[in-house]
Parts: sequence; structure tokens; C-alpha cells
Amino acid sequence: MTPDREGFLVPTIDETACNDCGLCRKRCPQNRIDLLSQGPLQTLAARLKDDKTLYKSASGAAFAGLAMRVISSGGVVFGVKFDAELRAHHAKAETIAELQPLLSSKYVQSDTGHTFTEVKRLLQAGRTVLYSGTGCQIAALKSFLGRPYDNLILVDLICHGVPSPLLFAKHIEWLRAKHGGAEITEYDFRDKRGGWGLGYRYRYRYRYRYGTAYTHPYFVYFLEGHTYRECCYSCHYARTERAGDITVADYWGIEKYHRHFFDTRGVSLVIVNTPKGQAVWNEAKDDFNYTESRIEYAADKNGNLRHPTPRVASVRDHIYDGIHDMDAVAYFNLRFLVHLSMAQRLKNAMPMRLKLALKKAYWTLKRYR
Repeated sequence: MTPDREGFLVPTIDETACNDCGLCRKRCPQNRIDLLSQGPLQTLAARLKDDKTLYKSASGAAFAGLAMRVISSGGVVFGVKFDAELRAHHAKAETIAELQPLLSSKYVQSDTGHTFTEVKRLLQAGRTVLYSGTGCQIAALKSFLGRPYDNLILVDLICHGVPSPLLFAKHIEWLRAKHGGAEITEYDFRDKRGGWGLGYRYRYRYRYRYGTAYTHPYFVYFLEGHTYRECCYSCHYARTERAGDITVADYWGIEKYHRHFFDTRGVSLVIVNTPKGQAVWNEAKDDFNYTESRIEYAADKNGNLRHPTPRVASVRDHIYDGIHDMDAVAYFNLRFLVHLSMAQRLKNAMPMRLKLALKKAYWTLKRYR
């Protein structure tokens, strides 16, 4: 896997070693549509009872709760963490302490490195392994392994699409320049101090700055879907048939369908896709507050359960132009001209408690209309 001109990690063939066996084409998840479940067995809204872990997670801590169960029984968990240079990569956790950096969302392409080989070794040694990732990453692992393992639990995410690692590195460079060259040592895409369900918030460690996602160009263009890898716009994992045993995500729209369950501490969507996933959930469910839901409700505000993110050619065709040649400030000023409407500016400036009050009032009126 090597970076392309936009900084995305893509498979590259060493032509001098290739004997044209076709195995890479056969294994590639982009060429596989036979790795999906037949449809959800159960759809739930869930929230972990452990408030401390809940706060550190992006939504309702579904992944964290499942992962802690696996670790407590002697298993191994794989997820995404940032290294010291803020590069996202898959890593393993065998203790609760090692699990902490894997919590919360990372909105950038993760390097799976050699974790697939490590997973295979652990499975063959009889260890229980939980591996989490995007739909294509989970499908890739299944394809790599070539056969099912009873001791493997696969958890996929509802994915918008991924920006390139180079673009995120450029964003960090932009932040450094914004703060006079100060070092950025931590980054959290989903800080919850203002509550969950009221918009995306970020936090990074330069005197622990915190704010709305809509003030940073990287975030704005991610949310608009303009910076994803090209294959994300034709992703065949953006559907209700899933690659993982369990699918987790934010339960966006929970206040519309399960108003009583909305909570600013966070709510996860949990979709059980396979009998193995059902058995895993049945073992873990006592760690959660949860309520039954329907896949139609879940898909209402999670559009990537229905289709890939649309590609806007007028933006995507040129968004990465100059990323190698320009400094971060000049690049973002040229390519990421963020024009917020007055309504959006007012929404961003609105205090969190007022947002919550308005949101609750709206759905109360809808309920009794």
C-alpha cells in the first residue's frame, strides 16, 4: 500500500515480482460483493452504562462496550489510533488501558499495516479477536483470511467516506500555523463536553482548543463529502447488507423515532447482522441501556446505509490540486473557501443548552401535532 498523488493509500503492484496469478484482484474488497450479510437481524439504539467510557466515545460507546467484553475474557481488540505524529493506523489492544486511544472517531483513512497477518496468527493460536473498521476494511480482512473463524468478531462502521492522510497532515500543519507554529500533540474529532447530538465538535491539544467543526475547513469539506477517496463515491458497502457481524454508528435522528431515548451523553446505533453477532450482543447487552428500533428509522439520518455519498464534480475534481506544492495556509485558502450561510453562522454561535432546548421543543410539538 503506497500513497497516490492525493495521499491516499492504494494497492501497488511490484511488477518485477508479479507472476500475474490474479490473487490481488480476487482478494480486493472492491471486487467482492459476496462478503455481505443478507440483512439485519436486529436494530437497536444503545448507550453504555459506564459513563466514564461513554464520555470518551463518539456516541453511545457501542464499540467500547463490546471491546471491553472481549478484553475481559482474554481476547484482543483491533481499532484505529493516532500515533505520535497524528497518523491514523490500526493497532491492537489487550488491556483496557490500551483500548483508550482506539475510542472515538478518526475521520481520515487508516493504515491497516500488517494487522491482517497479526489477526490470522492470533486466530490460529485460539485467541478471540474483535476487529473494527470501515465496511471495505472488514471485507478486505474476510477476503484475506479466506475462511470464517469462530473466534473472530467483525464490527464495521457506517462510513461517509475517508479523506487522505496527506490532507489530514496538511490540516494539522494549518493548525500549527494558526497558532504561531505551536505543536499539536492530540486531536479528537468528536469532543462531547458540549453534549452529543448537537453538531460535530472537535478538540486538539494546544492549550486544549475546542470548537465547532464548521469553523475548520478540513471538517467542513469532510462533512460535505468533498474530500473522499474516489472509490468511496461508488462504495458497495454503503447499504443495509453489511460486511461485519455487528454494525455500529451514531444513531442520528434518535429524537425523531425514540424521543424518550435521546440523551446528550450519546446514543449508538447497533445493527446485528449475523447469528454470531447476535450471540455477541446477547452476551454484552446487560452492559447497555437499549431499546429496539427498525432499520428504516436508522437509515433515515444515516444515508450511507442506503447509498454512497454523492460526488460533486465541481469541487472534488480540483480539491487536491496543489496539495504537494503549497504551504497549508495557502492551500486551504485557495481550495477550501468556506462560505457559511447566515443561518449556519447563527447555529454555530448558539449556546449548546439553547440548541438542546429548541431540539426537544421541536420534537415535542411534532409528537403532539
